[in-house]
Amino acid sequence: MRVSLYRALLPVLCLLPHLALAQAAPTGEVVSPPQSLLASMAKAYRSLSYQGRFLYMYGNELSTLEVRHAVIDGNEFERLTHLDGPLAELIREGDEVICIHPDRSMTRLSVGAGQSLARLSLHERLATNLPQQYNVLLDGDGRVAGRAALRVRVNPLDNHRYGYRLWIDRDSRLLLKSEMVDSGGVALERVEFLALDLQPSLTREDFAVPDVPVQYAIESLPEPLPGQPTLEAGWLPAGFVTTQRDLRRSAPHRLPVAAMAYGDGLASFTLFVQAIPPGVMAEQGVSRLGPTVAVSRQVDNATGSFLLTLVGEVPQVTAERVLGEVRLNGQPITGAAQ
Repeated sequence: MRVSLYRALLPVLCLLPHLALAQAAPTGEVVSPPQSLLASMAKAYRSLSYQGRFLYMYGNELSTLEVRHAVIDGNEFERLTHLDGPLAELIREGDEVICIHPDRSMTRLSVGAGQSLARLSLHERLATNLPQQYNVLLDGDGRVAGRAALRVRVNPLDNHRYGYRLWIDRDSRLLLKSEMVDSGGVALERVEFLALDLQPSLTREDFAVPDVPVQYAIESLPEPLPGQPTLEAGWLPAGFVTTQRDLRRSAPHRLPVAAMAYGDGLASFTLFVQAIPPGVMAEQGVSRLGPTVAVSRQVDNATGSFLLTLVGEVPQVTAERVLGEVRLNGQPITGAAQ
């Protein structure tokens, strides 16, 4: 028997494709400094209605998705639909997020006040107090989806985070294309509009949740359970701080998983710890998909066996150092299963 963190990691895995592409500002606006240009994207995202198709490249994976976004009766709606491969969707109304999985099961997430999905999206993170570990500059002109664009670069000042290349529509301030790049300039992730309608006729029916046979919910537990392991990072790259502490489980019969989220305002990762029952073998190792790395290791000590996992968009070397210096139950890791 092996421990699986799939359901425990649903908040991370489900939101990975959600890179919220659309932002617009009044046409004819004079090009402003780069940081102001990024801020205008976030402001418009909260009010723009649009529909389009975009290409999503994530590592070696390539998908085409349809996106719909609208503000109806003061509520923000969004729907992402995979157009190739197994059918999967993400539907959002306000702060509630619903993941429709390929097996047609459904998971409901509530990101809560102050943690709306927009705050997790690329454009919002870029526009909100860009950390001092990055610089941003205009990088000339470009063209995407038949539209003239302004190119912007966001460069990290160390090797513990990735950079970005952005193409912003010159007229509407729409983010037409974005790339997350490593230190060598190689694109690890790309999102690029192929077709776009800025005046769609969208109604609530366009965001209706389908009937599905199985539903899950990520349950937040208000208090630690007796014997529940705790963890914290013993080392963090400059600029990273704790952003959220949580204890969740995806079903009453499943063991709860403690999570600690860290970020610098742009890059982020989450640490998970889960107690391993006696006789159970945990899956360990490193896996990568585009910019996302997942590192897992089993730790055995006097209080039991635990599975530690880091999932985030940081370089692998950084992820392994953070995980190697985790403090479990207030103590440094003293040993790990091989």
